[in-house]
Amino acid sequence: MIRWALALLGVVLAALTFLALQPRAEPPTVREEITLQDAQVRLFPSGDPDATWRFDATRVAYHPTERETTLHDIVDGQRRVGDEVDFTLRAERLVIGPNDDLRTNRMDVRLIEDELNVEMEGREERQVLVDQQAGVFEVPRIYLYGEDFGESRYENMRVSFDFTDFEAGGPGTVGYSELQIEERDAAPGRSDL
Repeated sequence: MIRWALALLGVVLAALTFLALQPRAEPPTVREEITLQDAQVRLFPSGDPDATWRFDATRVAYHPTERETTLHDIVDGQRRVGDEVDFTLRAERLVIGPNDDLRTNRMDVRLIEDELNVEMEGREERQVLVDQQAGVFEVPRIYLYGEDFGESRYENMRVSFDFTDFEAGGPGTVGYSELQIEERDAAPGRSDL
């Protein structure tokens, strides 16, 4: 009985040695980048559940290790709330982070209802940040202009997506506004001195 047990143990050890010496399969590699050409990307941010962002980009690259998506040459982008587009946007390069925030060096936005153009620019090492959770743009330098609006420039601006809440400035920053004022005719019976 002991002979049979030793023989069986020898066969098992031989089989294990044989299996251990076999070439091992390489573990699957994660691609460093997954690229799409002429793609349409939709973003449903958890921090802004009523909104849907849509981007038409000539190239989209997803980086699995960073969990970031980089969109190149966005010629048609927009943010929708319900059925309405509140603004459109363009950017040469825009990064969607793992928490759905957006980063770019420059973004051009058109506010549909207010008919305003907004140029947002990064400055030095700071980029334009779209903070989905807070519902704000954080912009190192911003330029707003429109036909009936005039123009305004601000630095270090934090502004809500609907452009109703904002703060700008801080130590060493510059801001100015130029308003267009129409002349009105004097009221009847009133003379200017």
